[in-house]
Amino acid sequence: MGERNREFKLFPEYFVFSEVELFSLILCLVLDISEYVAAVLLLPVVGDVLDVVGIIACFVMFRWIGLVSLFELVPGADILPIFIITWLAWYFLKKQKKEERERLQKKWI
Repeated sequence: MGERNREFKLFPEYFVFSEVELFSLILCLVLDISEYVAAVLLLPVVGDVLDVVGIIACFVMFRWIGLVSLFELVPGADILPIFIITWLAWYFLKKQKKEERERLQKKWI
């Protein structure tokens, strides 16, 4: 059994997602891909409705980091995967905070 645990420790920790992380990634993927699949969503008024829904969802899920998704309202920025970029910023900042917390705990022990 110890050999199996050691085998899984070799896998990078950055590619192991919790349920919340995976759900939010899938939601961001759906929001970004839906604009590419349905060309109607690239129109100024119709597409902005989906963008506002996505911005609100990002703000609720990622708190202040969700403000990065406001770039979705910039004209012409629809071709960039802004929601996925927002998720990546949130995910790496979350991992960095976790590592910092663990480092401080080890320091005090």
